[in-house]
Amino acid sequence: MHPIIFLYSSSESEEENVQQVIRNRMRDKSNLLALPEAAFRKRFRLSKSTFNYVLAELKFEGHLSTAVAPMIQLGATLSLLASGGYQHLVGNDFLIGICQSTICKIIINVISEMETNLCPQFIKFVPDNLSECTKSFVEKYKIPGVNEHMFFNRKGYHSLNSMIICDHEYRILAIDSKYGGAAPDSFVWKHSAQRKFLEEQLNQNNFKNVWLLGNSGYPLEPWCLTPFRNPEEGSTQARFNEAHSKARCVVERTIGILKGRWKILSNDKRTVTNLKKWHN
Repeated sequence: MHPIIFLYSSSESEEENVQQVIRNRMRDKSNLLALPEAAFRKRFRLSKSTFNYVLAELKFEGHLSTAVAPMIQLGATLSLLASGGYQHLVGNDFLIGICQSTICKIIINVISEMETNLCPQFIKFVPDNLSECTKSFVEKYKIPGVNEHMFFNRKGYHSLNSMIICDHEYRILAIDSKYGGAAPDSFVWKHSAQRKFLEEQLNQNNFKNVWLLGNSGYPLEPWCLTPFRNPEEGSTQARFNEAHSKARCVVERTIGILKGRWKILSNDKRTVTNLKKWHN
């Protein structure tokens, strides 16, 4: 081997070892919960009590669970989701201290655990506050019987066509992100578990006079109200469309809140992280 190349390789290896030692020391001394509550919320987008709840609900198994404390794994994942930044920058933070390759593995594992153990607890398409929700939409938008909205996220670039259903208080009741951005909204809705659920409820004479609000990409159905197409100005249909549009803005605000808290969902962050690994 050429001596210059050999010396360069040795120097590079030594530098990596030094960086690893520094990261390990940082991580060993780190205590995320020592941060003040306000700084903790700003950094991880959760209160300390909520953070501890999430930590207790997740399973941390395998060699990573012994090499990196579960608290650090969750903190690293939330930090990346909240900032939408690069993995190596999150790993080099004074609170985290993890190399990029390990950060990648940790995030995949933690996201998978969240999807398996947390999402089913809080995202449920079994509305338990129908009367409160329908009353809210009547009072605000003069549309009776409305329970949730639907919204799709397709902007002309490669993406998932995500259908989100929420209620009047910005609580997400269902998410369907199984299909690519080229899939029509009607296709996503037709094959969704939520549509099947509503159809079954209607056949059983349940949920009478209760509808979803969908935009013009969705079909008009006994359980889904959509706007009139090309109504005459000043007509009853035009006034309905105006009320329908204002009411459906609730789901847009819900998505705005979601993106505001977890910056990684913003459009300008989509090229930073390979989300395909998480989706698979």
